[in-house]
Amino acid sequence: MALSPAGRRDLRLLVDLAAVSALGDEVALITLLLRVAHGGIASHGWLVAALSIAGALPFVALAGPAGLVVDRVRARPLLIGLGLVEALVATGLGYWHNDVVTVLLMALLSSAVAFSRRGYSALLPSLVGLENVAPAQSGLRAGGSLALAIGPALGGLLVGTIGQSGPLYLDAASFAVAAALTALLRGERAPTREDARAERKAMLAGARFIVASATLRPVVVTVGVLMLSLGAINVSEVFFATVTLHASALGYGVAGAAFGVGSIAGALAGGRAPHEPARLVKASLALIAALGVMLLVAGLSVDIAMLWAVLLATGILVGLVNVMFSVLFSIEAPPEMRGRVFAAATGVFTTAQMGSMVLGGLLLSVNSPRAIFVLAGAVAAVSVAAVIPLERRSRHAQGEYRVRSQPPEATGV
Repeated sequence: MALSPAGRRDLRLLVDLAAVSALGDEVALITLLLRVAHGGIASHGWLVAALSIAGALPFVALAGPAGLVVDRVRARPLLIGLGLVEALVATGLGYWHNDVVTVLLMALLSSAVAFSRRGYSALLPSLVGLENVAPAQSGLRAGGSLALAIGPALGGLLVGTIGQSGPLYLDAASFAVAAALTALLRGERAPTREDARAERKAMLAGARFIVASATLRPVVVTVGVLMLSLGAINVSEVFFATVTLHASALGYGVAGAAFGVGSIAGALAGGRAPHEPARLVKASLALIAALGVMLLVAGLSVDIAMLWAVLLATGILVGLVNVMFSVLFSIEAPPEMRGRVFAAATGVFTTAQMGSMVLGGLLLSVNSPRAIFVLAGAVAAVSVAAVIPLERRSRHAQGEYRVRSQPPEATGV
């Protein structure tokens, strides 16, 4: 079904705010990684891991409360307020450079983002209608990926020219702009209500739904294993580029930009994702296996140019997977608990990634960054073979996956 004029306007605003926010986040991330990595692998490898954990832990610890709040509070006022808080914290990151303060502020910023990210994920189907989720997610991901392509290179360039505070103030401004764009949205996601005795039980409803779903369960397991691999890579990536491959700050930024360009292509291609859960699950598993292979190849890079090329291909795969996962979860999750289902899934993914960051910090003290890339890629690729029997048993037990039989949610536009 075609989008209404109001729906198209809201979608354009969402794409714009996602792009602006992603641009600021990528610039900030490169800045912070270069800040804490200045002492080299031996003295600051664990600090990179600590920063990564501070960015990931709130997504786990706050998964239940975030999903419940998103489902219980009107979306626009919540997201506007969170955007302003995020802008204030990002300003603090630019002003204070102490390592401990940097980690603490990163944890605080991630706590706010833990709510806002789930809020936007749950809001999108209400703005465009369930039947328009695939093209809408494609446009949203493409907008974010465009910023992802520009952000790392811009971050490396800014750090090299104006220092480590200015890029973080840019991130703060991006949060403020996102809040302003959210205020311009016309659509809304009305909160759901349950009696007080059901609130505690409702907080875990998203996790119970995923465990009971023959469609979502294999996907969550597979992506959880992938996050175990990616977390270890995140800790070693800055050292792999700047120490092993002798890249400059700009060269490291361009590596992220190559990944972003690939993500744009993948996200745009994902606009043609099917709405049949069985096809989405099968395609996603195949893409994750290919993604693991590409991460392994990235670890075999002989120079920074080869890493750029491999990350370009990796970005295409990630862009496709992101859209397919978003469509699958939007289709399968009931409208009244969509926030909790998204929160439960991302909580699982982030728990896996956070645990692997600790492991990555340990491995980095005894292995080279190259070895961590190769090992993580191999684990991600092989894990798919272990999950396929689970997916097949689930499909046979259910017959075939069926699109949830529910009327399209009112768009509010």
